[in-house]
Amino acid sequence: MLQPSVSDLRNNNQFQLLVELGHKDLIPLVNEYYWKRKSWVTIFHYLISLAILIVWFWAGFQEKYSFDEWLSRFGFAVISFFVLLPIHELLHGLVYKIAGAKDIRFGASLRQAYAYAIAHHFVANRLVFTWVAITPFLVINSILVLGVILLQQYAFYLIGVLLLHTAGTSGDFAMLNYLWLNRHQDIYTFDDAVENKSYFYARINE
Repeated sequence: MLQPSVSDLRNNNQFQLLVELGHKDLIPLVNEYYWKRKSWVTIFHYLISLAILIVWFWAGFQEKYSFDEWLSRFGFAVISFFVLLPIHELLHGLVYKIAGAKDIRFGASLRQAYAYAIAHHFVANRLVFTWVAITPFLVINSILVLGVILLQQYAFYLIGVLLLHTAGTSGDFAMLNYLWLNRHQDIYTFDDAVENKSYFYARINE
């Protein structure tokens, strides 16, 4: 089955618009598909986040840190998390690039405190978009876990970074959950950098 173009999605009656999403207003979708409409995808993310939080507390108690030491190391973890944000978005963009996107752009909403990567007028199918969403979680978290194992003296700090980055992928997991809940539909998505919106379409089965 041929990959549809943006024109096909917008003008062909074989496709139905499911979601029109403003790039500066992702919070309602995250609330809907991360907190309200749960599935094994979001439950997995909850459990992973909780497990990392427990390990972080356990590591701190093992080291017998004072409150000030906890606070200072967590502060460094927060700074590191913000350093990782552009790397996280670059990984989204890299997957788009590998999939064939030509015009990849980055943005942020300071009001709602998140960043995003978009591929202008590149149509991504379910498989491509799944890899776009999950790759930063897999790559960055794997590196951080390896760091915890190999650099024991920095384990508490690195677990803190791991905790923050995992929490920061809730938006990605909301999108993965959206795909899962609509798994019976043939879904395509594209971004429009001029309109500052993303669109999700489904092929209508006749």
